[in-house]
Amino acid sequence: MTTGYEARLHRIGRWWGVEIPEVAIHTQCRTLDEAEGMARDAIAEALGIQPDTVTVELVVPELAPLLNSVREARRLSAGAGAAEPQALADACRTLVEDLRVSQSDAGRLLGLSHQQVSRLSTPRGSADPRPWRGPQPTPSAPTPSAPAPALPMDPPDSATTRPRPPRQASPTRPGWAIAEDGA
Repeated sequence: MTTGYEARLHRIGRWWGVEIPEVAIHTQCRTLDEAEGMARDAIAEALGIQPDTVTVELVVPELAPLLNSVREARRLSAGAGAAEPQALADACRTLVEDLRVSQSDAGRLLGLSHQQVSRLSTPRGSADPRPWRGPQPTPSAPTPSAPAPALPMDPPDSATTRPRPPRQASPTRPGWAIAEDGA
């Protein structure tokens, strides 16, 4: 069975004074890292119990207003962080589905990519929750049996094929266009 105690800390020069009022114990330590262990050991020794059965909450009353403002800011941030995804999803659905704004424009308004808007604006109450995979081949469609004709750009099947010399850039055509175009 664990027993919980509150340890009040206050600065004494470069040291921390530790007071546990419930058991009338006073001790000191150099750093806050040492405070919990020292308080736990002092309580266990005073009560004659094992230190691992004692839990200690460190409280610094003189810094409470400062620490409370940080704690409150973290609480608000966590609440806002949890609310943001839901608000974004609702806004995406409303913009894309109800107001018929394009996904690109909705992304621009919300500071998202169009891919993120697409993920967030899935239809409400969609009967098919599976992702769209495009048209699937039907089993009754005829399958081609003849090989596809050779494309004009395929080299002939002759063993005497010589490589073509590299083409020179035309003064009216940029050099980067030579390799790709067929002219």
